[in-house]
Amino acid sequence: MRGTLLLLAVASIAFSTNSQQVDVVGDFTRSPTENIINEIDQPFVVRSVTGKMTLEPDRPDEPLADVLFEIEGPGSERKIRHATTDARGRFKIGRVPQGTYKFKATRDGFQSVMGTVTISAKAPQDAAITIVMQVGV
Repeated sequence: MRGTLLLLAVASIAFSTNSQQVDVVGDFTRSPTENIINEIDQPFVVRSVTGKMTLEPDRPDEPLADVLFEIEGPGSERKIRHATTDARGRFKIGRVPQGTYKFKATRDGFQSVMGTVTISAKAPQDAAITIVMQVGV
């Protein structure tokens, strides 16, 4: 009987740990090797959802292709829109209404990045989202 109770307790702890990890990511896609998620504190303020992904801080001019960039929102709305970076590391999600969105950038073998982006007609015209992805899971 004691062995059965211990097994149930271990299963409950494992289930709650997995639930916590899912809560951090929300409805966003997880890469198969995702373990590290870096959060950007300052929101991006842009007119449209366009940007570029680069590789590592020491190689900012090296573009990173095949990064999944997702936004969720605006506000508490749970609609997810997404784009994947091209060979030049660029992405665009068209026709996004003004508002504040959560975002996540992920690629297998890299640390994911999460933060906030605000779409506003008052943002500078040349404002864009630029994210540096770090190798490592």
